[in-house]
Amino acid sequence: MKGIASTPSSAPSSARASMLLGANLNVLISARKDMRFTPGTKMKQLQWDKLPQQQVGKTLWSNDEPEKEQEMLMKLQADGIWSEMEEDFKAKQLMINLMARQRQAELKSVLDPQTKKRVEILIQRIKRLEPEEIARKIQQFDQETCTELFLSELKPVLPTPEQVGKLNVYRNAEPEELAGLHPSDRLMVKLIQIDRLGPRIEGMLYKCKFEETWSLLDDGARKVGEAGEALLQAKHFKEVLNLILMIGNYMNGTGIKGGAFGFRVSSINKLVDTKSVNNTTLLHFLERTIAKHFPDMEEYLEELSKPAEAYRVNIQDIRKDLGELREGLKRIRQELNEHYTNIAQNDGYSRQMWNFVAKAGSKLEDLVDDVNHADTTFSEVVKYYGEDDKNMTSTEFFAIFKTFVTSYKKCKNENQTAAEEKLAMEKRKQAMAESRILRQAAQETGPQEDDNAVLDNLLEKLRNGDTVGRRTRKTRPKPDIRGPAPLINPSIAEVSSGAPGDVARDMLARLKAGGFDTSVPLSPTTPTPRRRTRRRTEILSDNGDSQSEYASPVVSLRDLPSSSDIPADQESAMDIQ
Repeated sequence: MKGIASTPSSAPSSARASMLLGANLNVLISARKDMRFTPGTKMKQLQWDKLPQQQVGKTLWSNDEPEKEQEMLMKLQADGIWSEMEEDFKAKQLMINLMARQRQAELKSVLDPQTKKRVEILIQRIKRLEPEEIARKIQQFDQETCTELFLSELKPVLPTPEQVGKLNVYRNAEPEELAGLHPSDRLMVKLIQIDRLGPRIEGMLYKCKFEETWSLLDDGARKVGEAGEALLQAKHFKEVLNLILMIGNYMNGTGIKGGAFGFRVSSINKLVDTKSVNNTTLLHFLERTIAKHFPDMEEYLEELSKPAEAYRVNIQDIRKDLGELREGLKRIRQELNEHYTNIAQNDGYSRQMWNFVAKAGSKLEDLVDDVNHADTTFSEVVKYYGEDDKNMTSTEFFAIFKTFVTSYKKCKNENQTAAEEKLAMEKRKQAMAESRILRQAAQETGPQEDDNAVLDNLLEKLRNGDTVGRRTRKTRPKPDIRGPAPLINPSIAEVSSGAPGDVARDMLARLKAGGFDTSVPLSPTTPTPRRRTRRRTEILSDNGDSQSEYASPVVSLRDLPSSSDIPADQESAMDIQ
């Protein structure tokens, strides 16, 4: 009986034991260590043998120093070790992407496909952030996340009233239910919970653009104002315009265009339309005139530097953009006054925007003053230079000076090139003329120089006592006539003194004066007598000086004295010799 009675009581106890064992097994299996950092992508698995939590306490893995472990984890995070591991040990993406697409395809979405895709791309720009975290940063106006590019792309995809109605179903949904939604829908669900989302995005976008827009407008206004003042004080440019007026009146003469008292400044760019006969323009002529006769006037190029830079600025556009900037700030101030009078401690948007509005208002006041000054100066300078300020924009007006300066510099370079080519041509012509003159002079002085060289050589040989070589002649019959020995010119002693050229010329003169015969040669039929041997005689004068003279080396038969003409005593003397 006891055994039979104990059987039903043991069944419930065994059931409770099995339940407790199963619960303990689930606890053991599901026990996991908290991980402060987890990878953002699927990674390869380390195949180790995992110890149960109950066994760790008796091993070296017991967490005796949790602070040191947390410090090491933070160091690994700061040094980028986790990111490096993700790059080195990430799993193959093909299967993961397929699985992710399959999961996303299974996720619910109330957005249209185009909007869902655009929001998904926007989420991917901010890496490692969940849609809920992105929404929180937008609400706090996080400067790192809410950039101008991000807000510009977010603004067009904000949920429409129809989409808000569909997303309101998940406004108060649990996290498990939200996990079944597409990430784009999850972001939109969180955004519709932000109060006054549209005006808030507008205000943040205005703040991100303000500094750049303000700088551009202020720089444009400053350029227009400085350009106008430079033109009003351009002393040298006024002189250039007066010179153009004089040239134009001279050219136009008594015609309908002549006798002008002035002209619109835009006419200066028409100088290139007037061509000269040598294919240059009136602007080339103006540049040559200024460079040659009025060099100081070229300082006008420096005076027109600022007006030439201002041709890209349109003062009308600056006024329009300034109006939009003031209107945007006015809307933000009104929005803050109506909905953000009490600054919440956890609302970063209202706190930042109130500070921004105060600073932006002061800067806009300064910008308004700069734009008004630029506009006034522009109207004044346009009238000063003879143009209509109502029908001419600042871009058109300042482009006049930009075009003129560019054309003038181009003509200046072309004139300098032409002048250099002309100078080079003149130098070549001069060199050719000098070379021609030198050749002619060389041809004229060549023979005379050769004669002088021959005479110098002859005198040098005579001075040194060398024998002057002669061509070999055939022996001719000696005529049986003996004449008196020719006397040698006593001035032969003077040969050794004086310059060779002078001595040679003096010697030739003496030879001619002494009867040196340079007459026409004898006829071939007339027998030529044998040339007598030149003799030298010394005649002693009373004072003991010796004199010598040269006789002609050529003596004709008719010049020889006859035997009857020779005195007896002289003939005997010759025989004795």
